[in-house]
Amino acid sequence: MPQPHRISRITLWAVAMVILALVAALWGWRSYSRPATASAAPALAPPTSGVRLEAMQAASLGIKTESAASTDTVALTQLPAEAMPPLAASTQVTVPYAGIVIRILADEGQRVRRGQPLLRLQSRDLLVAQADVQRARSQAAVADQQARRDVLLADEGIIPVARREQSLASAAIARASRLQAEGMLSQLRVVSSGSPGEYDVLAPQDGLVLRRSASPGQAMEAMAPAYVIADATRMDIMFSAPTGLREQLRPGLEVTLPGGESARVVSVSGDTDRNSQRLRVRAQTDEGSALMAGQQFAVVLKLPAPAGALRVPRSALLPHRDQHLLYVQHGDLYRGVIAESLGHDDTHAVVVSPSLQPGMPVVSRGISVLKSLAPLE
Repeated sequence: MPQPHRISRITLWAVAMVILALVAALWGWRSYSRPATASAAPALAPPTSGVRLEAMQAASLGIKTESAASTDTVALTQLPAEAMPPLAASTQVTVPYAGIVIRILADEGQRVRRGQPLLRLQSRDLLVAQADVQRARSQAAVADQQARRDVLLADEGIIPVARREQSLASAAIARASRLQAEGMLSQLRVVSSGSPGEYDVLAPQDGLVLRRSASPGQAMEAMAPAYVIADATRMDIMFSAPTGLREQLRPGLEVTLPGGESARVVSVSGDTDRNSQRLRVRAQTDEGSALMAGQQFAVVLKLPAPAGALRVPRSALLPHRDQHLLYVQHGDLYRGVIAESLGHDDTHAVVVSPSLQPGMPVVSRGISVLKSLAPLE
């Protein structure tokens, strides 16, 4: 009867070694085929959770952050503005009597003092006015003298009281006429060394001559404008703002001018400009302004910010539909959040978002890289 085939011990050892080799090869192949770990490349997490980056990875991608900070103001930039002489410190000088301009005594850009001659005219109307003043003075003197005499006579009972009251009223009318006639002459200075009818128009205030409307040889009517004089140490700033800000605009708001100079809102128009359909706002600078009347530039208006508003780097914002996208850091996790931009200046923007809190690190550089690694759906 044939004997069963026996497997030698050497054969068993050989089979065992082959099996171990196959197992080792299979294990190595599975290890090689696994995805790379986080240390080898950034792990792309789902959009809702963002992307995780180690410090060295974030640095190599150029990612930098800046903490979000609470703010109570919103900057509204690029508002067209113009410097104008202040209303309360500007005067338009007129010619009191018609005449011919003989000499110009002050020109545009010149600083003048109150009472300083501005221009000289020759006027026939002045001769008539001087005669009227002399007549008014004489009539006033006679009326005063008659009134004093009637007061004494009435006290002694010689004349009725009604006559005394009539004399007092006549004296008062005569004094008023004299003051009116003298008031017209107070706006000028008669040239005693010149021809009859020559007079100088005087500056009514200290200031800078902004505009001259008179020229030598020009015939000017009575009350015609000749000069505009203003206090040039401060300026009014006229700028336009969107009508949607009507409820937020009020006196006292800060306005930033080119060069860092500031002004304060003093008034807001009650209607819109016919051409631009925007609100006209007037602000006033402090003394020592370097601006010139008529100078045009853009200003920044600072409005009150709503509760929860945060100040973040302007470079942190990316357009996202009708809002903005920015990324915040939570340890090694960077995730995108949606925010509404309220306004901005050259470096920072003011936003509101329920996902943002004061002190959160907001990505200011490298945001485009993060958007490619963790796009927001």
